[in-house]
Amino acid sequence: MHNVINNIIDNSYEKILLDEMSLNIDELIAEASLQLEKSDKKRVVIVKVGEMFDVIVVNNITKKLHERFSDKEFILLVNDYRELDLDFKFIKSMAGWCIVLHHAEEHNGENMESFRSIDNHQRKKLFISRNNKGKDHRRSWVDFLEKNNLKSKGHVSEGWNGIFLEDGIDTVETLPDGRYPSRNDFSLLDFYNDSFCEVVLSSEYDITQSPYGAFDTEKEWRPFLCCVIPQIVIFNDYDSYLRDEGFDLFDDVIDTSFYKTNNLDNKFEIIKSNLEIIENDLVVNDKFRDDIWLRVKSNQNKLFSGWKDYFYKKIDELNIV
Repeated sequence: MHNVINNIIDNSYEKILLDEMSLNIDELIAEASLQLEKSDKKRVVIVKVGEMFDVIVVNNITKKLHERFSDKEFILLVNDYRELDLDFKFIKSMAGWCIVLHHAEEHNGENMESFRSIDNHQRKKLFISRNNKGKDHRRSWVDFLEKNNLKSKGHVSEGWNGIFLEDGIDTVETLPDGRYPSRNDFSLLDFYNDSFCEVVLSSEYDITQSPYGAFDTEKEWRPFLCCVIPQIVIFNDYDSYLRDEGFDLFDDVIDTSFYKTNNLDNKFEIIKSNLEIIENDLVVNDKFRDDIWLRVKSNQNKLFSGWKDYFYKKIDELNIV
């Protein structure tokens, strides 16, 4: 993660990467304090991109640090896309953006050539839908696909049933704590190359049930990286954040109102209708390989190049000098 953060934020800022520190709050504060003692930089970015704890905890950690280092200006880079009332200036929700670039770089090196070389060829499946942990909304989605005879029209994984997309993997044992082992996020480019869209079932979709606020992960950014149309089941209004940052959600092609409803059944029905649109229009009329292709590639280019612009745009908006 260091490489991605360093590429985004220049060396005039001290960067405190909470995700790489202890989960014990007192130990984390001690570790961050030691780093700040060694730094003469006046501006400090507190970076939290993982799901370790929510934004309020990050705010409180920073208050403790500010009590000791009151001569420094603290900025929070947090994993939450809402407008929040915090004690410090903050830049919201670059988390998934950072994580997906970090994973892609690990898989493919800094130039990420295999992603840039995704080509515009005939695709056979309407969608890809990758589901590892068996959370209730993911199980409901797979049940919905089966009930509506849609499963065969997509590349669908079900980690809780030991069904993965990787060749030769049809069973899996859980880890000692009951979790499923993570799969290589970017070993599946052939499946993306064969799909028109990705239906992403995020880690959480109901803000009232989320332990970490309105956060995102790398999952929500995979469609942009892998050049497919995104359909993301996540907290309401996540689409507004993406549009504000210049990403194309294909509002003129599919119905994106599923981002505005809390009802899971309604979300699924709208996505089902969108799959029918893709099948009856984009596939039949071969539209994906024309205008749509240029737009998914534009999203990918934005993903690769826009993160640094986003950070410094927010810095300007916060009047940080």
